[in-house]
Amino acid sequence: MGFRDRADGVLLTKISGFRKMWPYLMPTRGESTLYATQRIRLGNTLAWLERANAGREEKLTLFHVILAASVRLFALRPDLNRFVAGRRIYQRRAIDISFVVKREKSERGSETTLKLTFDPFSTIETVARQVAAAVSSTRESKSSHDESFSNLLTVMPRFLIRSLVRFGHILDYFGLLPASYIRGDAMFASGFLSHLASINLDAVYHPLFEWGNVSFFLVIGKKKKEPAVSEEGSLRIEEVMDLAFSLDHRVTTGVHFFKGIALYVDLLENPAPLMERPQNLPDPLAQA
Repeated sequence: MGFRDRADGVLLTKISGFRKMWPYLMPTRGESTLYATQRIRLGNTLAWLERANAGREEKLTLFHVILAASVRLFALRPDLNRFVAGRRIYQRRAIDISFVVKREKSERGSETTLKLTFDPFSTIETVARQVAAAVSSTRESKSSHDESFSNLLTVMPRFLIRSLVRFGHILDYFGLLPASYIRGDAMFASGFLSHLASINLDAVYHPLFEWGNVSFFLVIGKKKKEPAVSEEGSLRIEEVMDLAFSLDHRVTTGVHFFKGIALYVDLLENPAPLMERPQNLPDPLAQA
């Protein structure tokens, strides 16, 4: 590890001087966020899931498709798996994805945030097994890393909380946060998925947090039906789902962001490739 690298990232030194200036021209994630909405046509996806689940005891779900497509996106487009810290741009060392899960299978069940590290060669089946094991373990535990730390902080006086958070920002700025802390904090991740469909809500744009280094936020809206015209010109009803993306523009260009979204939409609407391991993944550091 180079002396300017971090526990969770490798400093990108070969990008242009103009790109290196972006974190100075746009110091915060709030002022550097790109937003995009995509409508996913689910007809082919749901039909594929029905075929894939035939005779399967542990069923694959639409969320598994979304999560596996997210892992594949970061593996194929490593420029989206970057972050800004201390006014510098880093390539993330791993594919870490955070999302919220319920501790109890009920409407009023308490929630916790889960962060998982995925192999870039993951298939939808390996992703589903990893999620199932992690969710089961989480439901058996009393609290997560984030919950335990937050519960400890919030019993302190407010001035002390402010001081500790500020100290945390300073450590993060200079790349001195311990690796053990970064591994447990869901805000230090490649992406964060918010599954609003699970509570029957439409997708909305989510802000990028100033704490941590998540550069990619995806909100998943509920399934709904809409009229559509077939290639033959006949009217039909199809199921669709909206996705709302928020991305830190400093980590990549707008062109690369929207090309990445196009790839992501294709994986969601045609998920069969997610059953196979990807071939010839690009070198993340060669993408500078």
